[in-house]
Amino acid sequence: MSYDWHDFSARLRELCEEYCDIENPEPPCTDISSSRMNALLAGSRKPTEEELICISKSFNVSINYLLTGDELFPSLHGLKKKDANRLLEEIQSLES
Repeated sequence: MSYDWHDFSARLRELCEEYCDIENPEPPCTDISSSRMNALLAGSRKPTEEELICISKSFNVSINYLLTGDELFPSLHGLKKKDANRLLEEIQSLES
């Protein structure tokens, strides 16, 4: 499955603009260096799985939203078994 990483960057910029203001000048993803975040915002780098999870948790959005813009119904077409298991583990960790 391929994604348009410029769309990802645009969604990330929108989230940062919504979150950041005078009271919160920095994005909430403190685990990602500012140079790496700038590269993600510019669309010059693809996010790692760990970065997707961090961004998803920090902004309280799904990874599916970050990748596709679709919050309600994720496209699971072509999802590999190991990726499905990783998603299931992540969901289970959120429940506890």
